[in-house]
Amino acid sequence: MPEFSRESFTDWDRVVAAVRPHLDALLDTQRAPWTRPVTSDDKAFYERSRDAGAAPERGTPLPELLTEITSTVLDRGYLNGAHPQYFGYFHPRPLPVAVLGDSIASLLNQSPAAWRMGPAATAMETESLSWVADFIGYPNATVPGGIFTSGGTMANISALKLARDAVLGDTVRENGITGGGTVYVSSELHYSISRAMDFLGMGRAALRVVPTDRAGRIVVPALRERIGADVRAGHRPVAVVGLAGATATGSIDPLADLAQVAADHGMWFHVDGAAAAVFADLPRTQELFTGLASADSVTLDPHKWMFVPYGLGCLLVRDASRLSAGFADQAHYWNHDSRTDFVFLGPEGARPWKSLGLWLAMRHLGREGYADLLLGNLDVARHLADRVRATDGLELLADPVLPICCFRALPERDGVDLTEYTEQLHRAVVERGDFHLTVCHPNGEPYLRVAVNNYTTRNEHVDALLEAVLYARAALDA
Repeated sequence: MPEFSRESFTDWDRVVAAVRPHLDALLDTQRAPWTRPVTSDDKAFYERSRDAGAAPERGTPLPELLTEITSTVLDRGYLNGAHPQYFGYFHPRPLPVAVLGDSIASLLNQSPAAWRMGPAATAMETESLSWVADFIGYPNATVPGGIFTSGGTMANISALKLARDAVLGDTVRENGITGGGTVYVSSELHYSISRAMDFLGMGRAALRVVPTDRAGRIVVPALRERIGADVRAGHRPVAVVGLAGATATGSIDPLADLAQVAADHGMWFHVDGAAAAVFADLPRTQELFTGLASADSVTLDPHKWMFVPYGLGCLLVRDASRLSAGFADQAHYWNHDSRTDFVFLGPEGARPWKSLGLWLAMRHLGREGYADLLLGNLDVARHLADRVRATDGLELLADPVLPICCFRALPERDGVDLTEYTEQLHRAVVERGDFHLTVCHPNGEPYLRVAVNNYTTRNEHVDALLEAVLYARAALDA
């Protein structure tokens, strides 16, 4: 076994020398992702994880570890989200400048949690929040007008915490929930909304799930009826959540109508735009998001269609004083600074400077560059929808309003269980290793779901997917 000196663990020259032989292979995962399968999953991985054993007693030389990592991950258990034929859950191919930003931030190890933990990092994070708000057309009169989080789940939980305090009274922070407060959202909700009800002590049973129409949009008359029934039963309506890009279908609720419902009942209006609020102020999609600017809060995930690495969610708020009131705290060891301390504007304490990659990307691409990438994805999804509409044996759920297209193959024979048929077809396509897509069940009906979340995906990639679906359909029908 090798002997290690304390200096060997801190020798950056050794680190650079060890990584150099593997650098091309690592960079090729982004430079040429099509040279690897879309997914790989060695079944032995799971068994190994079930019997991990004790922690290593002795150290292993870094060159050996890097060889193990590159071969183990890339060859045996890799989700190749950078592949232009990956159409699964939101897993963007990160922009090179965003990866660079993450690398710089990790090396410098600054935290924007508090000004003195990273003055430049905190200032640049504040700039990034303002830029995001401007990019989606959301009023941002107060700086900082929001927070960055680890993802959309924490952003949604934070938003509903502000809603709870605003409607039920600030004393709820000290005394807890003493009366029934209800929250309303469509059946296309993200799981983080029900999770937030649990986290915040409001209870999952207080979440009212409202049906949607064929296009996946919340039915406003049904919402009003449910609110009225709850008021008559003595409940206190707290918030209505509008979806600006449902995860499964990409549907966008009638946000202006929801803003009016919230105003009529003194409710908080939150827009869950984690997936797609970035499309809210683009000329071709702007009209679909009418009403978003009226929201009390908006969730957005830069690690989706802003093409930065995982770990960056965002919550924007109309009244920034709600953040400082909702998350203010104190400790005898904390020396308060009059400048920005994000640690007292959100639920998280010390955290990494994940927003530097976004700051670099927004400076490097600008509004025009981002719009070009986003609308390019939308064009590909609409091309797929056109192909589906023109192909016998395929059925489109709805015209894509975002870069998500849901469709299904119809069996030639009568009496076939459509859910089982769709699942079998899905497995046949995915097991090839050339494509990855998912299955969703809007209104209980099975559909193949294709999300175009890669700025290098082109028409020919979805054309190839369609051919694979048709091939699988023919095999099932044979």
